[in-house]
Amino acid sequence: MIDVFAFIIGLAIAFQLITAMLLFILGKNTPFVFLVNKLYEEEPRGIYDRFMNGFYYMFFGMAVVLFRRSTQKHGGIKGRFIFLLEWIGITILLFILVNIPHMF
Repeated sequence: MIDVFAFIIGLAIAFQLITAMLLFILGKNTPFVFLVNKLYEEEPRGIYDRFMNGFYYMFFGMAVVLFRRSTQKHGGIKGRFIFLLEWIGITILLFILVNIPHMF
């Protein structure tokens, strides 16, 4: 059972990283971002909408939110590079966290 949860968490992290790199390369006005944003409902009405919002945040949300925040605060190119630095830091932190059990 733990292997299933580890697989789902690893898949979510992989999707977050892929989404982040696609946002960095393509920007926010692409068909990919429009498709991803269709998964999120501002006002969920039922259990399905709540499930899809959870799916959105688990697989895409963090990358999209960080990208929007950095580009709105710092502008186009500078915001993208700050976004890239954020994700490099997140990736290094993930590598450290994954290797902690192997250190001891």
